[in-house]
Parts: sequence; C-alpha cells; structure tokens
Amino acid sequence: MQFFSFKRSLMAMLLMTISVSVAAEHPKVLASIKPLQLIAQAVTEGVTNADVLLPPGSSPHSYSLKPSDARKLRNADVVFWVGPSMESFLSRMLAGSEDVKAVSMMDIQGIRLRSNEEDEQHIHEDDEHHDHGEYDPHIWLSTDNARIIAREMASVLTSVDKANKAQYQENLELFIKSMDQTDARNELKLKQSGNKPFFVFHDGYGYLQDQYDLKIAGYFTLNPEQQPGARHLVSLQEQLDKAGASCIFREPQFQPAYINRLIEGLSVRVGVLDPLAEDIESGPGSYAKFINQLVDNITECVQRATKQP
Repeated sequence: MQFFSFKRSLMAMLLMTISVSVAAEHPKVLASIKPLQLIAQAVTEGVTNADVLLPPGSSPHSYSLKPSDARKLRNADVVFWVGPSMESFLSRMLAGSEDVKAVSMMDIQGIRLRSNEEDEQHIHEDDEHHDHGEYDPHIWLSTDNARIIAREMASVLTSVDKANKAQYQENLELFIKSMDQTDARNELKLKQSGNKPFFVFHDGYGYLQDQYDLKIAGYFTLNPEQQPGARHLVSLQEQLDKAGASCIFREPQFQPAYINRLIEGLSVRVGVLDPLAEDIESGPGSYAKFINQLVDNITECVQRATKQP
C-alpha cells in the first residue's frame, strides 16, 4: 500500500513538473526592425522578451540575411515585420516557414498607409489586396499606427498564448494610454517651439509629419541607398539658401559627404534623426521615448538654428 501511495505521489510530482515546464514555454517573439520590437516589448512585458532581427547600423532597405538570422527566424513562434516593400529580404524566407506565424503590419486592418504618389492616406481593410510599392512603408513613425500595431500584436499573441491573455490586454491598455500622453506632450512642445520648417535626409518621415503637422520643407533623396541626382541637389541648395537659418537632418545609418558640401556657406545646422531607434534600449516605455526623442531633436535643432548669429 505504501509503495502504491509513493508511486502516486511520484507521478503527481512528475505531472506537476511537466505542467510547470509547459507553462513556462512562452512564445518566442521576433520583430524585423527595432521600432517594431519596441512596440512588441510593450505588449509582451511580464510574459516574454521580444527579440529583433536587424542588428544596429543596418538598413532594412538593403539588408542581406545571414545564417544566424535564418536560425532566429526558424526558432521564432511569431514574427512581426513591416512588409515586402520594406524588408524584401524576408519575403521568401517567411513564405517557406510553415511553423512561424508571420504578420505583415502593412496588411493589418485599420493601418494607415500614405501614398507614395500623392499626399493622401488610405486605411487598409481586411479583404483588401494592393501593391505595397504604392505606399510609404515607414508606418511605425505614426503613433496612430503604433496603436493599431500594438492591438494586432496583442491579438496575435493571445491567439498563440491564451494563458497570458489578461497580461497582454493590460499591457495594451497601458501602451494606448502612453501614446495619448506622448501625443499631448509632443503637440505642446511643437506649439511652444513654433513648429518651423526643416529638411530631412530621405523622404521617410511623412507619417511623423502627418501625426504632428510638421513642416518638412524638403529632403535629399527618395531612397537612402541611392545618391540624389545633381539637379535635385541644386534645387535643394536653392531651397536651403532661400530658407535662411534652418536645420537639416541626416541619419546615423547614412553619412553622405554631399551634405557638408551642400550647406557650405549657408546658415544651416545639421542634426540627427534616427527612424530606426538604434540607441533606444528595448523596454515597455521605449517606443514613447523613441517618438519623443525624434520630436525633441527636431525642435531643439530648429530652435538653435534660428537663434544662431
């Protein structure tokens, strides 16, 4: 009798150990780029950590997958990416991964897409199919889109990890609240600074411009991987000369020498905007910090430019 009692106790302990082990297996979450990782980390906080595929200093426009990246993708349960018009290097890999739940954020319901051809927006519907090349892929630079992305992430994660549904929902609500605070803070800051015109490195800030009614006067290039043509640079130099005291922004991933040549002799300051959040440490409040930093860099550079002798 004692033997059977001991056997039952041992079996119960084994079942408990297996149950704890299974419960501890949270979904492995991978984001293609750092800004999506920041949003994902806000949603997964307290459950698991979201990893990122692209290393610092890399551009999603021209990145090539390494064997270590392929292993990361194979080991992930959920992959959040922008879409083929941004990370073209991921399309084939994800198409052949049946065990990975991959979600393209340009395809989720409610996401706001800016046309590349005209200054207009489009809201994606569930049953819609369109050519991603028609739209600006820098969707993460809109806090309105960030709210939609976070909701989708919470929904996807709940579908694969129902045990933590309450935590994902609580994290989502905190993130939405933080976006409301971020927008209020940045709208006030821009109003106080005068929201003056400035120039950017490439035509990738339209979503941020729409979000906060920024006054972007011009840009160096449509594609950061390609040097702008001589005619465009001459036109831009004329715009800079006409603008007077102003600010232009390069990006840490790109440091073209032609910027210095272009502003020589002009009353222009050079600032830095990082649309990929390279120096932002991942955490539950990091996406808000990222957007705040962009707005701070814009307002501070423009204010210094207009105050210089």
